[in-house]
Amino acid sequence: MTLVRDYTTPSCLSADGSRRGSLSTISLAASSSYYTLTPSPATWSKAGMMATVDDTQSVLSIDSSVNYRATPPTLFAQPSERSVPAPTTDQWFAQLRQKIEATLSVSLPTARISTPAYDRLVGQGASFDARIAKARQEREFTLPADAPAVLKKALAPEFTAELNNVPVTAHDISTLGDGQWLNDEVINFYMQLIIDRSQKTPVLPRVHAFNTFFYSTLSEKGYARVRRWTRRIKLFENDLVVIPVHLGVHWCCAIIDFRSKHIAYYDALLGDNSKCLQLLMDYLKEESRDKCNQEFDDSGWTMTCDKQIPRQRNGYDCGVFAVMFAEYAARDAPFRFSQDHCVLFRRKITYEIATKTLISGIS
Repeated sequence: MTLVRDYTTPSCLSADGSRRGSLSTISLAASSSYYTLTPSPATWSKAGMMATVDDTQSVLSIDSSVNYRATPPTLFAQPSERSVPAPTTDQWFAQLRQKIEATLSVSLPTARISTPAYDRLVGQGASFDARIAKARQEREFTLPADAPAVLKKALAPEFTAELNNVPVTAHDISTLGDGQWLNDEVINFYMQLIIDRSQKTPVLPRVHAFNTFFYSTLSEKGYARVRRWTRRIKLFENDLVVIPVHLGVHWCCAIIDFRSKHIAYYDALLGDNSKCLQLLMDYLKEESRDKCNQEFDDSGWTMTCDKQIPRQRNGYDCGVFAVMFAEYAARDAPFRFSQDHCVLFRRKITYEIATKTLISGIS
């Protein structure tokens, strides 16, 4: 083996700059440009010189003479627990090389790093992330085991339910049948389910949802006719406000987000409605004057008719899309659904009304 030079140091220097140990010698070879990191205990070999990484103690030792303590890239068992991205293998070795060279005033030969063990762990982490995402999606599109019995009860002629003084009957439930338009009562009951979940689940946004008559009353008769609708509600203390929008023969949904200062309009037919957006902004200004005795600061606010959303491809599922836009938005979940899910969503909504509980998980 050809030696470049023998380096002698009065002590073993750790990567954080502290000193430990006694007189030691390192021998570095001039040739060879390939290092291999293999499974624990990992071995870093080069032209007769051995360097090992102790995975348990995170210690790199070169030629069994000098030890350098360094922290390798961190992999969590649960990918969702990562607070910051772990450094790449190349970044970690580059940092370690710089610390060794700076500590001993030497220049290490350039090496190409192969890390099959670490790469396998990274691949396993990505696979785990994918499985979690798939499981969450499947959970959202799967009804509980007791669904057949609950649905049978909900479809019985004598069925009735009530939540927060909002009733629903068997006739209303019938509008959840395939090919039917959802009626006001079903949507109003569902808005109460969203409010109820928000109040019982602190990790979710604080949500208020108006009933289906709010928008039409505001639009046709003005603020004075809806002024008392929030006399027991501190509207501006919510994170989100959901407004079902009925356009005669079509359901849409608007969301006021106080956190991001944004009003979004969701139409599954991708229609525009700047009138609705401006009407809701004007409503906030009137409400602030009336309930807070101050002008509403609209600086920084934006309004959009979103187009990158699931699209309706028939003439009767608009109500299903409207309540699903509201339900997903009320838990800050991306709109991971499509027209293909509407038949299942009709059964899901029926189940949730019958049990007075939303079954969607928190994404």
